[in-house]
Amino acid sequence: MQPIGTDPDPMKYVQPPVSPALNDPAVRRRLWSRSSTYVGEGYFVCRRLRYTSQYKEIPDGSSAITSLTVGPAGEVYGATSGETAHVFVYNPRPPFDAVALLAVLDGETDIRRSLVWEKEQTVLCGTRCTGRPSPDWEGGALYRIAAPGFYADAVQEWPRGMGQVERLCVPVPGEGIAALAIDRLRQRLYGLSDRTGTFFVYDLAAASLDVRRPVDDTWLFSENLMATPDGLVLTAGASGHLVRYDPQTDLLETTTVQVPSYPGRSLYARIDSWVYDAASGRLYVGDKADGLLYWIDPKTLETRLLGKPTARIRIRALTAAPDGRIFGMAGQDDDVASMFVYEPATGELRNLGLPLSCIEEKRYGFNFESAATGAQGELYFGESERSSRLFVYFPAYKAPATCCGNPPTA
Repeated sequence: MQPIGTDPDPMKYVQPPVSPALNDPAVRRRLWSRSSTYVGEGYFVCRRLRYTSQYKEIPDGSSAITSLTVGPAGEVYGATSGETAHVFVYNPRPPFDAVALLAVLDGETDIRRSLVWEKEQTVLCGTRCTGRPSPDWEGGALYRIAAPGFYADAVQEWPRGMGQVERLCVPVPGEGIAALAIDRLRQRLYGLSDRTGTFFVYDLAAASLDVRRPVDDTWLFSENLMATPDGLVLTAGASGHLVRYDPQTDLLETTTVQVPSYPGRSLYARIDSWVYDAASGRLYVGDKADGLLYWIDPKTLETRLLGKPTARIRIRALTAAPDGRIFGMAGQDDDVASMFVYEPATGELRNLGLPLSCIEEKRYGFNFESAATGAQGELYFGESERSSRLFVYFPAYKAPATCCGNPPTA
């Protein structure tokens, strides 16, 4: 037995031979850049869900960020799920760089894929209950939340208090709200119930509700609503059949087009995440069953499979950078997340590695369910843990072939 504090027997622990090339710092840097486990392009910053250190955070158990949306001025709105649902706003601009709590929705537990920006300093959200509801629970409700705004000087002043909460209606009694999408041009809010997949339309101007039909008679559907700026709304029913609502005809149509899937796996095809790319007019979609990435043309319903960016089963969050690159987070509940990027210009699909923030605090990213793009090109990912942070990602700059007349350096 080796005594504690003594050197190990050199005959039992032989150092393997090392190539002399590893003495070259340039070689070591190149190996590190190729083999790093963590995201090496760009960098992450994580923000606590509080205004300053003198304020309490959104409590553990209620802080999983499950919905994100961004206003035109760059403010980031988020909603959480857990013991009690919360709604917050993050102002990234100096001198703020802070999170302010807008609402605590007592009696509500979940807001998932159901937070949209309506107008200046106002958001809409829909709730659901993923556990056992209380006996007096009527069903998932629509809420309008008006933010009070920030003072001009966030260094000296406190937030102006909580937002104003207005409960609009319960669209489908006894069911929660699985997803929301908004048509600001027509002032309509579209939604799906979480049990039967019933499609509904809420007229924001008239404050009237129109409940349609389930998007699939078998109640097998994707808990997501994809929307385009001109008002087209898509989701998927059983076996990945696309269902489209056209506001011009006011028809909800089940199509014969199926989303891409592996052979024999169409029964399990579900839309897990999506993002609209304004440059191409396409919807980029992440798959829930096998972790596939593909795009859909919402007008022609043409689809194209792009590949499987990581070994993970699900793609849980997608967002588009201003330059057209598509960034996403893949992973399961019991595994660390994996970040990837798709470059439409080259068709390249790359696994970037595991998310890790070393600024403000060192934090590894495990579960993410929401994403959004900021006004200045920064990307936001909502961590969905018992104790969660808002991750801010600053993508690496894509340098041109030459810069200032000089070729780029390695």
